[in-house]
Amino acid sequence: MYYRNLEKERSGLENALKNEHLDFSAAFMVVQDLHQLVRACPEIIRQETILALKNVLEDSKHTSQTQSFFLYREAADALSSIPVLSVDESLSKKSIFFLKQIVNTGSGMQQRAATEAMGSLPLQICGPMIPENRFEKIPHANWDDILNLNNITVCNSPVFLGRSLVAPINNRSEILVVKLAVTEKALELIKKEAEWMHYLSSHGYFPHLGLKIPQPLRINASYLFRLKKLPVRPPERSDINSKHNYAIAYIAHKDYFSYPNDHRKTRQLTKDKFREVILKNSRLLGKLTSLGIIHSAPIPLFHNRVQRNRREDQGVYEWHHGGRLDRWLYSCRHPNFGITGIRDFEHLISHQGSSRELYRHIGRQILSLLLVTGSYFRNFEADKVGLDQYRNPVDVRYLFDKPLLQELLQGIFQEYYNGFVEENFCGDIPFDIEQLSTRMIEEMGVDRHMEEILRVADQIEMTKNEFTDFLATRGYSQEEIESFNKGAADITIQTGPHLGGFNQRISVPELIQCLEVASAYCIGNRYMEKDRFNRAF
Repeated sequence: MYYRNLEKERSGLENALKNEHLDFSAAFMVVQDLHQLVRACPEIIRQETILALKNVLEDSKHTSQTQSFFLYREAADALSSIPVLSVDESLSKKSIFFLKQIVNTGSGMQQRAATEAMGSLPLQICGPMIPENRFEKIPHANWDDILNLNNITVCNSPVFLGRSLVAPINNRSEILVVKLAVTEKALELIKKEAEWMHYLSSHGYFPHLGLKIPQPLRINASYLFRLKKLPVRPPERSDINSKHNYAIAYIAHKDYFSYPNDHRKTRQLTKDKFREVILKNSRLLGKLTSLGIIHSAPIPLFHNRVQRNRREDQGVYEWHHGGRLDRWLYSCRHPNFGITGIRDFEHLISHQGSSRELYRHIGRQILSLLLVTGSYFRNFEADKVGLDQYRNPVDVRYLFDKPLLQELLQGIFQEYYNGFVEENFCGDIPFDIEQLSTRMIEEMGVDRHMEEILRVADQIEMTKNEFTDFLATRGYSQEEIESFNKGAADITIQTGPHLGGFNQRISVPELIQCLEVASAYCIGNRYMEKDRFNRAF
């Protein structure tokens, strides 16, 4: 009797969804009830249940509703719960087939709901626990101590690259790097970086993929030490102290600081070499992520850099929200991947969370790869940026090789997918490469969005020196800076190019759609390959 009542309830909910006159609120309540029933009693799921949920996702009559996404999300989540809960393989395959159909052919909120649901299928991915290198007393060392304790002879005096001292090692294709910490947060990060280097190298990760992992050095058994005195003067306007800096040291390949999209003419890669490097790193990032080792910042991405100090999210870009992307070309200047593979291991995190978190990490990594690809073409003429002498946006669309861009878009997805799913991708690419490449060239090749607004609230948060430095680094003269009354009014600054106007949507929504679909395919196919049927669907 109890089972018969459940069958009757299920059938009644499915029939209710067939009612053409069902309004939005009623439809949401019915879908919610059906979802709860599916989760509580998966044994009563039938093909009619799957078809009813599919029809909700395909029906566009509610798309004009402000809250339509919540209806579609409920239906998509119910559909994605079936392969997880049902013991009937045919029903599981059918529900995934229809969910993927919406991912492939849907649009707007319906597609977004389907991609997020598919991207939430549970994966058995848990990252490693990295043992910490703890010492009560942090040792002190000078430059010569580092050399002598590790039997290193360098060719020249070190030079600063960012906050690292770098020197080539005699008779070896390697460099010595001493990376400094200038803040408490940076101190924890460089310590973690050395621990990740040790873990990855000791476990023999990916030499076949060309990942060259630096070798961290110990000073009196500790990776972390205090550098007593800098061997060379730090750069002007640097926040590096002249002595007593916390630091780590490591030996890296000589190409560790080579960038795939270098803006310097003498350092630019050929198109063939760039293809090789970007595709290798795509597979590498996918493979690491499949093991729960997440590079959280292949490039620094922000929705709004200037508001970092007063936003809870520090202005970091959340791609799934589709907002404007701040200073995209600047973000690509020094990517954390290159000829030797990934770098800046301080940004590695061990995944211990949900598939939804993985879905967002995957999108962020693929976005980084696509943006660096766009910047590669822009950097053929890196000085052409912003507005011309007539205040018109610079137009350098001619720099883009569209056939090559399309080849790279396809290759980045395939290689990332192959690394993450651990199977070659088969079939048609699940997003429109022609449309995406056209729109990327249109928006990345014309600097339409240059404005950044320094709000009064952000000015108030700054000290006088921070306010002066902020404007100085954005091209204002001392005389111009002195003309501003800090905190009196918003200040409009030309700092782009950005992808989208200030506090607006991203100007390439096709890019977000691509990330949604690509991330969903990676999670969904990984689930079906590894966790459910152990074969493609």
